[in-house]
Amino acid sequence: MSSTSAPNDLIPALGGLPPDPFPLVNWRTDARHEPKQERSIATRKLILDAARSLANENGINGVTMQLVSQRAGIASGTAYQFFDDLECIYRDIFEEWYRDWWSVILMHTSELWTDRWEDQLKGLIKGSCNFLLKHADSWPVIRHVDATFEGRVAAPMMLNAQIDRNVRCSTPYLRAAGLSEAEIAFVCRANTYTARGHHIFAALASSTIKEVTEGSFAAQSAIIREYLRRHNAS
Repeated sequence: MSSTSAPNDLIPALGGLPPDPFPLVNWRTDARHEPKQERSIATRKLILDAARSLANENGINGVTMQLVSQRAGIASGTAYQFFDDLECIYRDIFEEWYRDWWSVILMHTSELWTDRWEDQLKGLIKGSCNFLLKHADSWPVIRHVDATFEGRVAAPMMLNAQIDRNVRCSTPYLRAAGLSEAEIAFVCRANTYTARGHHIFAALASSTIKEVTEGSFAAQSAIIREYLRRHNAS
C-alpha cells in the first residue's frame, strides 16, 4: 500500500452523491423575470448575449441599453420590457454563469473518492478550467457583479456550497485514512481557496490552461498527501 492510500477494507460502500440544489437562493434584490413564451425566451437570450459581448469588447462602462438593443437586433427600448436596467441584465448573466459552473462541479463530485482520488481531483480541476476558459467572454460581467452588494452575498454562498460538496465527496476515503472531520473540513477549505488562487476568478487563456491546471493540481494534491502522510506515519 502506498503512503497516501487508505486501507481499501475500511472504505465504506460507495454510492455516489446525488445533485445538490443550485446554491444561489435569495441573493438578488431585484425580481428575476422568466419569460414563458418561446419567442420571448429567444429575445431574452439575444439581450443577454448582446450585453455580454459588449461588456467583453468595451468594458462595463462602455455598455448602454441602447447599444444592447442595437446589438441584439431589437427595437430601441425593447430590452426594458425584459429588464429594468443594465444591472438586472448583468445579474442574469452572473446567475446563469454560476448555474452552469455548478453543474460542472456536481458532475465531477458525483463519485465518492477512492484510492483514485488524484484522478478525481484532476478531473474536477480540468472541468472547472475548461468551463472558465469556454466562458471567458463573461468575465467582465462576473467581476462587475462580484463587486456589488448582491455579488458579495452570492460569493460566500457559492464558496460554502463548493466546500461542503467537496467535504461530502472526499469524507469516506479520508476518514478511512484516519483524518478527523475537522481535518477534512480544513483540507477541503484550503483546497477550494487554492483553486481560487490558481484558476478560479483568474483570466485563463488557451496557451496557459495546461500550466494552470497542472499547478492547481500540484498545490491541492500536496495538501492532501501531506495530511495522509502524517496519519500513515503515526
